[in-house]
Amino acid sequence: MRLPTGFDLGSLEVFMLTAELGGMTQSGQHLGMTQSAVSQTIFKLEAALGVKLFDRTMRPLALTPSGKLLLQDGARLLSAARSLALEVREGSQRPAECVTIALAESLANHLTAPLLLGVGGRALRWQLRSGISLLQHHEFLTRKIDMLITGSSQLENSADVEHFPILTEEFILIAPADHAGPLDDLQALATVPFVRFSLLSAMGQRIERQLARMRLALPNGVEVDSTEQQLSIVAAGLGWSITTPLCVASHLDLLPRIRVAPISRAQFRRTVHLVARRGEFGTLPQDIATLARDSLRGSRLVALVRELPWLEGRLVWPGPSAEPQPPAPTQDQFQ
Repeated sequence: MRLPTGFDLGSLEVFMLTAELGGMTQSGQHLGMTQSAVSQTIFKLEAALGVKLFDRTMRPLALTPSGKLLLQDGARLLSAARSLALEVREGSQRPAECVTIALAESLANHLTAPLLLGVGGRALRWQLRSGISLLQHHEFLTRKIDMLITGSSQLENSADVEHFPILTEEFILIAPADHAGPLDDLQALATVPFVRFSLLSAMGQRIERQLARMRLALPNGVEVDSTEQQLSIVAAGLGWSITTPLCVASHLDLLPRIRVAPISRAQFRRTVHLVARRGEFGTLPQDIATLARDSLRGSRLVALVRELPWLEGRLVWPGPSAEPQPPAPTQDQFQ
């Protein structure tokens, strides 16, 4: 049978975004359409299918049973259409129009230039953002961001999302270089001011959960949201902190002014991975993850491991052709 006039991929995409974002105004802003144009498109789609997709008597808009069915199966149809479009585009070697990637601040320090050098020709325009990771998650879910490079696993249960592992690293301790006490006794360290990483970040929340499991109640005297702030405060002798090798490697100039040590009890780690929506951008997410992994292995981490050889065993790299995987479990891992 012929498809009804008005039932097309463009109309389906408008419907899907309206359902996912929770309103016509929000989807219109994302698509560059007015609220009226979105409403007319959905009305024509409903007329073509002969069903109501939204219950307009409810606020916010609610899907009807037909709308729920179309949302569920329409995702597969749009994903297949996007994959086909990308295959045709890549076959003709035409770049994507625009790709938006968000990175945690510590990762942006390492990967921004290598990413553009390696795959810059795969898009006509790149938008590279760094900042608080949990805010980036919201923007990813509302389609303002195409891909994330993150150390958080909070998107592991999201439908139609792929995870490409890049690196697993253990958390480590840092203290001022002139700190004379041992670093293997966190109870003793608790008497020294603790520099807390932002609780709005995935890394900060991960550290906080571990401290709670270790029954360490540390006063919230200083809280920062960048690795440069964190390491600078410690280097100035104003406290100690918990961070990762990648964060320390971002600021090697501060290394002579800090002490770095493993966490001897209740070690824990994070997995850095690239997150992308399934079926979008073809092989680009996998290629970016591979590029990120290769770049990090040859980055300032090399100089850091040269200074601190014990760190090498705290870094785990997936194979060069790693398939998309769900992230590591979120529960703390004790050794």
